[in-house]
Amino acid sequence: MKISYNWLKEYVYICLSPQELADKLTNVGLVVADIQPVEDDFCLDIEVTSNRPDCLGIIGIAREIAAAEGGNLYFPETNVGSAHVDISEFINVSVEEPILCPRYTARVVRHITVTPSPEWMQKRLKCVGLRPVNNIVDITNYVMVETGQPLHAFDLDRLAEQKIIVRKARIGEEIVAINGARRALFPDMLVIADGRRPVAIAGVMGGVETEVSGSTRNILLECAQFEQRQVRRTSRALGITSDSSYRFERGIDPEGIDRVSQRAVRLIKDCTGGEIAGGTVNIRSERHETKKIVLRMERLHKVLGVEVKRDVAIDILKKLQFNILNDVDNFIDLEVPSFRGDISREIDLIEEVARIYGYNNIPTKTSINVRGSTKNKVEVVEDTIRQFLIGLGFYEVKTFSIVDTAPLQAVNLWSDKEGIDIANPLRQEESRLRTSLLPSLINTKRYNMHHGTEQIKIFEIAKVYLAGAKLPHEKTCLSILADTDYLTLKGIVESLLFNLGIFSKCEWIIFCEPGLLRNERAARVQMDGITVGYFGEASQELRFKTVSCLTELDMDFLVEKSNFVKKYHELPQYPPVFRDLAIIVDEEVTWSSIERCITDTKTAFLKEVNFFDVYRGKQIPSGKKSIALNLLFQAIDRTLKMKRSIVLSKLSSMPSTIPLAQN
Repeated sequence: MKISYNWLKEYVYICLSPQELADKLTNVGLVVADIQPVEDDFCLDIEVTSNRPDCLGIIGIAREIAAAEGGNLYFPETNVGSAHVDISEFINVSVEEPILCPRYTARVVRHITVTPSPEWMQKRLKCVGLRPVNNIVDITNYVMVETGQPLHAFDLDRLAEQKIIVRKARIGEEIVAINGARRALFPDMLVIADGRRPVAIAGVMGGVETEVSGSTRNILLECAQFEQRQVRRTSRALGITSDSSYRFERGIDPEGIDRVSQRAVRLIKDCTGGEIAGGTVNIRSERHETKKIVLRMERLHKVLGVEVKRDVAIDILKKLQFNILNDVDNFIDLEVPSFRGDISREIDLIEEVARIYGYNNIPTKTSINVRGSTKNKVEVVEDTIRQFLIGLGFYEVKTFSIVDTAPLQAVNLWSDKEGIDIANPLRQEESRLRTSLLPSLINTKRYNMHHGTEQIKIFEIAKVYLAGAKLPHEKTCLSILADTDYLTLKGIVESLLFNLGIFSKCEWIIFCEPGLLRNERAARVQMDGITVGYFGEASQELRFKTVSCLTELDMDFLVEKSNFVKKYHELPQYPPVFRDLAIIVDEEVTWSSIERCITDTKTAFLKEVNFFDVYRGKQIPSGKKSIALNLLFQAIDRTLKMKRSIVLSKLSSMPSTIPLAQN
């Protein structure tokens, strides 16, 4: 928005230099990007935000200066006098689209003489970057820059059938705009038409066929309000922008239209000697509803952190032309002026008071106490898991809680009850609450696979929903999908538990979930007799191109068992002693039972028991397997001697086991 320094002084008394004026405007939220001298004047380029269309006119800028400097605002003369000939004799106006054109006004000026506009007007228009054309066009541009309300003048004698119809364009219609651009019009575009064809694109630009020229003697002056989104869509679709469309897109003052029209015809009469027809066309589909807001002084002080006197706040709001309805105790009831469409809440009023009062007058240090909050245990555990997995190259995903009814989504690892269907789903194909996160991760894997990313490592922390007695039971789970082998993901899970401070031994029990996990490569994870999760290699039925492993863990259990208290022990000074054993056991004997058998011996100095191999071959009887393990012994006060451990005798008495070898 470019304004003239000398022009601005017509509406408000200022004794500020152009630079001081720029600083003042910047302080109230209207940043002045540039100041350029233009002959004996200065052009200020102001960055007006999209929510302040009231400042797209010089009067709006003057209003801000008057409020900030404590001056008075002066409005231009709008008295048009009276006439004997009524406007109805010259034009018939109808609005077929009242929603897209809430208000349309028109005035007629006859017997005008089109000449160059006065020199003072041309100088001001040139200062703000507009090219003078003739007195009629220049006046419409002058009033637009002055008030922020666009206008358009038609050559009245070129309007067919003396009609103006505000309607939507018809199929096959086109128009040549005054900038020479020929455009085809579409039925969703609003146009101003006469009795035969469109003569203007509503809110955007007039047509060349009815533009004012040197031969024009009678004009119709249009001043209207058009729906903002309609103007924007039409302008973008046609590739035509103008100063008018820029303002209509942001909104104009619905209550200032008639006053602006009077101002324009008064200038036309003074500059052309024309005769103003009596009356005006004023078609209005709705009345502007004045917004009323209550400002609480206590709230004002609390938000700003400084006490602004009530009289000062009231004075600021009055200078910004807010109508004070009631002022009782610590409450101020007021009406919002029609040109301030951006004001709708109490906090908006507080901002108005703050910017005029001066942000520099508000202390940076206040009595407002800010207290930080510590993370709870759930947040700490989730953050630890995220940092651990992301550090290993995993990506976190977020999937929808409402899923489709595909067979895969029927997987329910945590309950033997069916899933919960939604009574009134927004989409019929998505009508069930998920009972597991794994199907969603599988779908994510498929999507990436179909788009060229065959190997992924992803995880998700979210809730699943299990059927309950009355309400669904919400259970938080951690699910992981990685294109890696079974043992690698098992190691990742064990390391994750270690990072959470969970040192209880996990028991991996053979598990079967057809269609999801491979039978021979799946396990249910137990800890202290409680099911912690499920783990396994993806079933071949999922048709992945790479080997993928899945796991879903009970986050609620992990949060409960996690322990971040660090305990430190003295480093041992004496070397450990290792013993490797291989034992033959029945196929159904699990490693966890062997490990438990060994630890239950309470053997002195036994520190670790580690599995490292399993063997099946000709030397091993049918239905048996050979388990190789490693025992670590260590004392804190001496070096241990090479001596047979009593663990061997304990193992020899274990059911279905036979000592095989000792190294």
